[in-house]
Amino acid sequence: MRLASFDIAGRARFGCFAGPHLIDLAAAARRCAAVLPYPLPAGADVWFGDIISFLRGGPLARRLAETVVAALAEPVPDGRCVFAADRAGLLAPVPRPGKILCVGQNYRDHCREQGVDPPDRPVLFAKLDNTVLPHRGAIRIPPGSTRVDYEAELAFVIGRSACRVPRQAALEHVAGYTILNDVTEREMQRGDGQWVRGKSCDTFAPMGPALVTADEVPDPHRLQIRLTLNGAVMQDSCTDQLVFDIPFLVEFITRSITLEPGDVVSTGTPPGVGMFRTPPVFLKSGDRLAVEIERLGTLENHVVAAP
Repeated sequence: MRLASFDIAGRARFGCFAGPHLIDLAAAARRCAAVLPYPLPAGADVWFGDIISFLRGGPLARRLAETVVAALAEPVPDGRCVFAADRAGLLAPVPRPGKILCVGQNYRDHCREQGVDPPDRPVLFAKLDNTVLPHRGAIRIPPGSTRVDYEAELAFVIGRSACRVPRQAALEHVAGYTILNDVTEREMQRGDGQWVRGKSCDTFAPMGPALVTADEVPDPHRLQIRLTLNGAVMQDSCTDQLVFDIPFLVEFITRSITLEPGDVVSTGTPPGVGMFRTPPVFLKSGDRLAVEIERLGTLENHVVAAP
């Protein structure tokens, strides 16, 4: 499934893509209740209230969602539970994650670009939730900033609470995958001596357009990843270049940090970021970015100056 959070007439909804349409799962469940093969379970409305509630609903919520979508047969926009995707306002798949953890220097080819050896353990940092921005949202350059950079990344979203999870069980805790652009203010990042401010400016985590469930991504470590800036290819690699794969990251993180449903972990960026180009390339108002990851789609954003 391609799960989505979206807005219709100022009301946030949760559901999934069905071709060119979006299905509001809560409304669709009520509409289809009479033809479902079993009564709606208690709490079904809560499961479909938002993506974190859905993830907490576990396999039962997932099976009910699949049953509801199948009961719609060939959905057509009706203004109640099915909407044309191009007429809805997409939100980030997880609009307000409890945690956003990111991994630095996690592509072998990106390490070569910097002339450094791959790290012997993951380099972790956090982005705050004010950074989250949807597909086609505007990345805002902070006043006075001239060194704002892009970083195309594969992110995974936690579906089950994960504490001290061994590597062999790690993927059981991954609900699915999405695209994240780890936008960074390089002067803040370098000058502050730590990364929180430079990574956590408002709008600095564009995410989306959907959360693609893990069953639709047979091998997350063999996905092409590409970023274009105003149509020019800036980053072009494959997730087989990850230094630390997703099972390792889950095991490493959960030794000391419990991950909860809806938490986002972004796995690092390949070579081609602006600061390592000659001359460097930094974002400016009017720029247009597109991050494409195989099987996940394309995340598009534009750049404006903050008011």
